[in-house]
Amino acid sequence: MPIRISQALLTGIADADVPVLEQRLWIGSGGACALCAEPMDREDDELEAGRDVGGGLRLSHARCHHDVVGAADRARLEREFGDNPAAYLKRRGWRKSRAKRVEPRVPLLRAGSERRWAWLVEGALADGSGVQLGCLAISFGGEGGEDHEGVFIEGDGEDLWTVVVLDADYPDIGFVTLTEHARELDWVADDSTRQRVALESTAFEQAVRLTLATEGDELEVRARFTPAVQLALASRGIPFGDRHEADRGTVVVAREGSRTLDDLPELLDLLGEALWLRAVVADDPPGRVPEREALRALALG
Repeated sequence: MPIRISQALLTGIADADVPVLEQRLWIGSGGACALCAEPMDREDDELEAGRDVGGGLRLSHARCHHDVVGAADRARLEREFGDNPAAYLKRRGWRKSRAKRVEPRVPLLRAGSERRWAWLVEGALADGSGVQLGCLAISFGGEGGEDHEGVFIEGDGEDLWTVVVLDADYPDIGFVTLTEHARELDWVADDSTRQRVALESTAFEQAVRLTLATEGDELEVRARFTPAVQLALASRGIPFGDRHEADRGTVVVAREGSRTLDDLPELLDLLGEALWLRAVVADDPPGRVPEREALRALALG
C-alpha cells in the first residue's frame, strides 16, 4: 500500500523522488509507528509521512498521524498525573465549577427535558479560547424530550455523557454532527431538523456519518469537508459512542458514559478531538487538514 505523502510535505523536500522517499521512510521507521510505537504493516496498514516536533521526517499509521493526543501522550499523562489530576488543573489554571446549568448550544446540549452538569471543569487554552470538561446528565422525565439524534423519547430515564465544550468561530451556517457510520443511523428524525450530507469519498461514507441542520448551508459545509479532510477523517474514524458537533460559536466532542477527573488522559484525548474538529469547521481558509503538532500543543498545554 502506498505511503501517503502530502504535497505540502513534498514541497519542502528538494528533488523529492516519491518511491525513494517512501523506501527511506520505511527503512528509517524500523517498522514501528513513530507515534504509537506499535508495528506497522506495509501491505495492509494506511501509513502517512509527517514531521516530528524537531522538523525531521517520520512515518506513522495514518490514524495516529491525525490523532492530536497520541498513545504516548496518554501514557505520560497517566504516569505524571494519574494519582493527582488536581495538580494538572492547577498547572493549567483550570478550576472546578459549581455551575449546573447547561448552555443549549449544540444538539446534544439541547437534548432531553432537563440537563445538568454532574461535575464540570472550566478554563482557557493558550490561545485564549474557553474550554469546559465535564459529565453531562440528560434527563427524559415528565413529558420526555428529543434525544441527541432528534428522536422524541417518552418516559423517564437519564443519559450520561463525558463532554468537552470548546469556543469556536464556527459561523451561523447550521449545526453539523459527526458520528460513526452505521446502517441503522441512515435516517433522519421525524421532524426533519437534519439531513445527511453525502460527500465524494466512499471511505468517508463508510466510516463517518455527517449530518447538517436542514436550514444549514450545505455549500459552506462542503467547503470545509474537502476530499483531503474526508480522507483524514476516514483514516482516524470516530469511535462508537462518540459524537462530534458544531453550532455557531461552539464545538463539542462527547463520549457516552460517565468519566471523572481520574480519567484525565481520556479527557485530554477528547479535547484533542474537539480541537481537530474546530480546525476543520472554523479555520480560515476552510478545507485544510489540521496540523497535528500545533493542536497537540494547545491540547496538552
